Formats: sequence, structure tokens, C-alpha cells
Amino acid sequence: MLLRMLLVKRTSMAALDSSKVHMGSEVAEGFVADTILGGFDLNQPAVEYAPEGYVAPPQSAAGTFGQKFATRAESAASSNASFVDEEGGEEICSQPLVPYVGMTFDDLEVAKQVYNDYAFKLGFGTRIGNTKYSIARGAPKDAILSRLFECVHAGKPVDEAKNATKDSSGEGGPIDMSNFSAQKSRSKQAGLKMDVADLRQKNRVLRHDCKARMLVGKRNGIWTVTVFQGEHTHQLLKQIGRRRYYRSHRKVTEEDFQFIQTLHNQNINTTQIMGCLGSVHGGDPMCLGFVKRDVSNIRTMLREEVSLRDMSMTIEYFERRQAESPTFFFDKQVDENNAVRALFWVDGRTRALYPKYKDSVFFDTTFCTNKYNMPFAPLVGINNHTQTIMLGCALLPDETTDTFSWVFTKLKEAMNGLAPEHIMTDQYQAMAAAISNIYPDSVHRCCIFHVLRLARTKLGPHLREGSPFAAAFYSCIYSTDTVAEYEICWQHMLETFAMAENTHLQNMWKSRKMWAHVYFRQCFFPFTSTTGRSEGLNSYFKTLVRPSGSVWNFVQQYELCQNLMLDREDNAAFTMDTTTAPLWGSYNIEKQGLEFYTREIFTRFQKMIEKSTRFYPMQVEGEGMCFDLIPNPGYGVKTYQVQVKLDDECYKCGCNTFEMCGLICPHIVRVMVHLNVQQIPERYMLRRWSAAATMPAPDPGTNTIRFGIPGTNTLRYNALCRKMNELASDACFTDETYVAVSKMIDDAKRLVANMRNTRHATHEQEVEQQGGGPEILLQEQSIPPQHGVNNQRQEEEHNDAPSSTLKNPERVKPKGRPTEKSKRNKPLVELRDEASAKRRKKAQETKKKQTDATPKKKKPRKQKCPYCNEEGHTVKQCVSMEALIAGNAAKIELKL
Repeated sequence: MLLRMLLVKRTSMAALDSSKVHMGSEVAEGFVADTILGGFDLNQPAVEYAPEGYVAPPQSAAGTFGQKFATRAESAASSNASFVDEEGGEEICSQPLVPYVGMTFDDLEVAKQVYNDYAFKLGFGTRIGNTKYSIARGAPKDAILSRLFECVHAGKPVDEAKNATKDSSGEGGPIDMSNFSAQKSRSKQAGLKMDVADLRQKNRVLRHDCKARMLVGKRNGIWTVTVFQGEHTHQLLKQIGRRRYYRSHRKVTEEDFQFIQTLHNQNINTTQIMGCLGSVHGGDPMCLGFVKRDVSNIRTMLREEVSLRDMSMTIEYFERRQAESPTFFFDKQVDENNAVRALFWVDGRTRALYPKYKDSVFFDTTFCTNKYNMPFAPLVGINNHTQTIMLGCALLPDETTDTFSWVFTKLKEAMNGLAPEHIMTDQYQAMAAAISNIYPDSVHRCCIFHVLRLARTKLGPHLREGSPFAAAFYSCIYSTDTVAEYEICWQHMLETFAMAENTHLQNMWKSRKMWAHVYFRQCFFPFTSTTGRSEGLNSYFKTLVRPSGSVWNFVQQYELCQNLMLDREDNAAFTMDTTTAPLWGSYNIEKQGLEFYTREIFTRFQKMIEKSTRFYPMQVEGEGMCFDLIPNPGYGVKTYQVQVKLDDECYKCGCNTFEMCGLICPHIVRVMVHLNVQQIPERYMLRRWSAAATMPAPDPGTNTIRFGIPGTNTLRYNALCRKMNELASDACFTDETYVAVSKMIDDAKRLVANMRNTRHATHEQEVEQQGGGPEILLQEQSIPPQHGVNNQRQEEEHNDAPSSTLKNPERVKPKGRPTEKSKRNKPLVELRDEASAKRRKKAQETKKKQTDATPKKKKPRKQKCPYCNEEGHTVKQCVSMEALIAGNAAKIELKL
């Protein structure tokens, strides 16, 4: 339906009165690419509906044209048009605007557009057949004298081309096709067979020796049609839905191109992009003026533009961010070839919040986030809403101790020398060595998940479900509360199951202080004992980026993830400010927690209060005031002890929940209720779990609240985008408002360009007046001022390697599918099972060989009577046979 409306509008524009000099005064600059075949020329304006440069003939010529048009109803062109209408089953509202000899245009592109529109309505595709350039002396280069537009099916068919080639070659001798290949492209060599050795095979357009063409030449400075042939030697396409697949009819409008670019930046796949475009254009992708392959080509073009200056664009973006916000920090590593090896960056807001959240940091790496295979290493923390936040980000060249040391050094430098109090990583020796060198006072813990996963791989059958050793193993790790209890339980387990000689268990025992739970009961790792937050963030990032993506795209997705995290944090703060949570009981300490904690922490605190009712306290003798928390029936048998010093407001429980998570445990809550304590002491109300922990700190030298013009480019950009979106939503309903707003935007663009040029000229004059030269001006344009920590050192580094000259790292070729000869990397459990099976098989074969080598003695065959089936005698010696014969003989005598 949309296409039919478009045809009606085009034909109605073409049927204007001939007295008008220019047809189609209303022009929409829509097409950013003249044709898919010619590449995506984004600066190429195109015409919608009637061409702007077409000049109508005078009245007499128009009459002649009307007579010609009437008589051509019986010609091949008009008959072809009517043929399409009748047999194709699709309605065409009026006859197309048929070119004629003497038709004039102001521009060659307009002539091309007119012929292309005519070809689309009839059902064939067009191409440029020949272009004649001027060779006159003094003529400008590439001055065109004439251009031939012809049908795509022009050219001799395959059989005729073969015969013509044989005739021109003489007596059928060898044919030299080198010149022929150099003159014509592969797609135009109709007489050649397809080279089966080519890696990429292409279909060939059928040649029907079609003579339909239009020749446009320059006459007195005006482009005029000198030759027009409308008859075709082939059948035209009847269905409009198939005509759009001709390359000459596939065009991408500027709006669609911008929409494709937006979806491409968000890593939406091509099929989904086509679905979105179809929904925007009426719900049917067949209404589009291009196909899926065109969108793929556009995306390839966008990727190639980024690939050439991947690292340069990234560093320039970081420099702009640093110029806008002095608290933004970044650094890089450059090798001897001026290629970027590593990147580290952190924004100003994170640097301001780091002192509150440095008590627990998680660090892990992951691959497959960029085409250089640079490991992605985020530094992850926990905010006051128990949400995952990024305290820094790094892209590394490898996973060595020196590289990790560089990352931790830059983190320490960005955070003004503050080291994380507790840091958790996986069981990787390079990380442990780097942390011990850079952060000697920090508590380093290994992720217990990685430790147990490796144990299941090494110990295999011993840790299967239902195994007694597995029950003892996990009970020793999770059910012990003190170091002494854990060590005794471990040694008892080894002796009971005779596993003291196991190599992996010995290694676990040596490194127990890096992963065992009991050694970190006084360390702050809230609500976790694994690096699941860091691994979850890595997994989420892999949904945003592709393994073959660029670093620039990765940084964009990183910013998106940061914004989503900030939005989630704001949503939690909004919920806390505008709503309230129901109280579980009537304790004053619960009301105190509701007013102090964030909503997520308060929910956890409420569960602590609820669990406190499962115990009843019993005062026992001990240092100060001691209580044994005995569980009620049905809630276990484990007893906890709480020590209380009322004068100092000190409470200490053996479960160490407060030391590990920052919340008082149910046992302390039960003792407080028993002692009628109305307020939780301030020392047990951690500020990092309060709502005030995320209040943004103002930038140095700026006010907390700013009115009027925003202070940074990013804020100004966001403000302008909101205003322009509101204006666009109000102006898109009518054509008049759209045209008016579009004109205003064009005027505003010219005004901004003039203001920028004036400012640049003024700046150049100021530099010259200060005694500076063009060298200083170029340095100021290429390198923005650096701010932050160690400004002088950063300026020296960036001056040594300007962002415009930086190179991309060497791209890592993907491994792809393994070859037939290569073997699959098998896990250790499978290798161990295969080795055991080989040993058993070898032992059986050895035993069989030994058995076969020993000569066997033949046992004498025992005689067996066939009558009585008894051994030791034959039938002749059988007593039963003799008795039977004697009895038969006696019977015979009696009868006689």
C-alpha cells in the first residue's frame, strides 16, 4: 500500500501542467547513498518523487511529447507497461514518465534518477553502460561529455558470446583473455565460465542483448537526451516486490541510515535491524527500499571506519573526557611500535566513592570481548544497596605478574594512594604475586568456588554425590568455626579415608590460608565468598560486545553499563525516599534500622530479627557477661556464644557475622532484646550501608547546584538532546511543521558553524599575539590539557605518543574449528579415566599372553556308555545292557 501511494504521488507530480519550468519544486534530501552498487556516498543528495533538475519542454514540444506518448501506447515500452499491469496482478495507477529525445536536465544525477524511476515502474534495472570524457586541451579533469544508461540485461547471451570469441580467435587456437579481463569486470564477462577455483562464487546477470538505453549528452551546457530506445528483448518483472532487488533500485535514506547506525552501535544483529526497520515503515520489511545484504554492507562499512583508528578514537575520547572533567583518570601502555598494549580508566564519580567502598574489592579477567583478544579486567565493588559497581576497568595484553602489577599501580595512583582493604581473586599465582608486591597490607583471598571446582576435577570419584569422603570434605570446610577445629577435622578426614598421600589435598593444605573460610572470619567480604559478582559482570559484558568487536565499541558499551548501574542505583534510592517498608515486630532497633539502612540492607536486617526468635539465651559464666544461644527444637543443635560488655556497648558473637558482613547477627539481636537494649550502638551501624554513602561529592572548584548553562560538554549535549527530542515530537505530525523545523535546524547548523569558525580565528589571533606559532596551535588542538594525579608525568607520556599517531594492537586470528589432525583438549578427569582403562587393558593383555604361553596337557577322554550314560565302561561292558539282553532271551524261550 505504501508503495502504491508512492507511485501515485510520483505520477501525480509528473502530470503537472507543461507550462511549469521545473517540475517537483518540493524536494526532500533523503538518499544518503546514490546506489548500493556505487558504495554508500553519505554526501550524495538524492531526490524523492519528481526530480528537481528536470526541465520541461516548451508548449510545442510538450504537445509533440504528448502525441509521442499517445502513439507509444502501441509501442513496446507502453505495451510492456500494460503487460506488467495485466499479467502481474498488481495495479499501477498511471503510465510512467517516459524519457524522450530532447528532454533536458540541469544535472546528470537527475537524469539518472528519472531513467531509474522509469525503469522501476516498468520492471527492469539500469546501469551505466558508457561514459565519455572530454579530451580537449584546458578542459577540467573528469569533465563528462555524455553518459549512456542502459538495461542491466544488455550484452550478448552466453552462447553468442562464445561463438563471437571463437570467430575472433581465428582457427580455434589458444585465446588470450588477459586484455579482455582487464577491460571488463568479472560481472560483465558473459562469455567466460565461472572460475571454480574462486573462493567466492557470484551469480551472473542474464544477458539478452537488450537495446533499451538512454544517452544523455551536454548541449550548450544543458544535459539533453540524444538517444532513447524503449524496446526490450526480454520479459519484464511483473511483481513490484521483486523489482526492488535490482541494485539500481536499492537506496538507503538518511533517516534509515541513522537508525541503522544507532542499532548497530547497540550490537543489534542484522535480522533484528531489518525487523525494526520494517516496523517503522509500516510493519512489512518488503516495503523497504533495500534488502538485508545492504544493511550488512553498511555495518561492514561502519566497522571498517572504526577499525582503522580504533585505539586513536578511544584515546581521543578519554582525552576529551579528561578535559571536561578533571577527575577522570586514564593511562595506557605503548610498545616500541607505538601500538597500545594496555588501557586503564576510571571516572571521577567512582574516584569520589572509592574511599567508602574500598573495604571489599573483587578482581577477575575474561576473554572474548574484543578482536585483539585483550583480557577484560574490571575492578568490582559493592555499594550501599548491595549492587555491583565498577571501581575501574582495564584491557590487558596478557595475564602476567608485570601486567597485573601495572593495573594495581594505576589503581593506587588514581585513588590517591588508597589501597583496597580486602581483595578477592581467583586462584591465580600471577595475581597473588602482584597483589603482595603492590598491596602488601591488603587481605588477599582466593575464590572458594574456583578452589572447589579444581578439587572436583582432581579428586573426581571421591567427591561424587553420596560419597562419605565428600560429606566429610564439605563438612570440614563449611561447618567449622575456628582454625583449630578446621585443622583437626582436616587431619582426621585424611587419616580416616587414607588420603594423606594425595597430592592435590596436600596442595590444598599448604594454601589453606588463602581460601579456607575459617581464616577470613574477621575479614569484610559481605554476603559472599566467591568472585561471582565479577564473573557475573563479565558474563553481562559478553552480551553487549562481540569477540570480533573493536575497543571503541567496547568503551561505548562500558559507558552504557555504567549508566545502567547509575540508573539502577537511582531507582533504589527513589524507592527508599518515597516508600516505606512494613515492620516485622515492635522493636525500637528495627525502627532504627529502617531509618538508617538502605532498603536492601534493611530487608536483610529484618531477616536477622526474625531468625533471632529461633534461640533463647542462657547466661553462663565467662569473661564479663556471656550468653549461650540455644536453638529451639526443630532449628538445629548448634549453640553460639555472645560476650557482652554493657559499659563499653560491646557485643561479640562466635559466628562473626558483623565482622564479615557489617550487620549484627541474630544472636546479638536476641541478646539485645533479652537485655532490653533500645538502640543499636553506633559502632555497629556501618555508614557504608546507609543512604548517605552514595551522596555525590561536588567537583573541586564547582558549586553543588548549578543553574543556567551546564558546565561540561556531556551535560550540554544531554540538555540539547532532550530539547531537540521534545521539538521533534511536536513537529513530526504535519508536513508544515516538519518543513519549518527542518529549515530552522539547517539555519542553526550554519550559525553554529560560523560561530565555531569565528572562535577558531579569534583563538589563532590570540596565539599569534602571545608570540606563539602554528606549532603551538597544532599541539593545543591535538593534545587537550591533562588533569588529575601526576599531571606532569601524564603530559610527558601523552606528548611522547600523541593519540593521532597511535596504532592498534595486532589482531588475534580466531582459532575457529579445529582441523581433523588436531586433538580435543580433554579435562583431567577424562584423561585419568582413559589412563586407567589403558592400564587395565594392558594388564589383561599381559595376563592373556602369559596364559597362552603355558602349554596345556590334554586330559584323557573318559569313556561313557551310550545306553546308561554312565562313565567307566562301554556299551559292551554295560551291565544294564547285558541284563536287558538276558531278559529278552528268557521271554523268547517262554513263548516258544
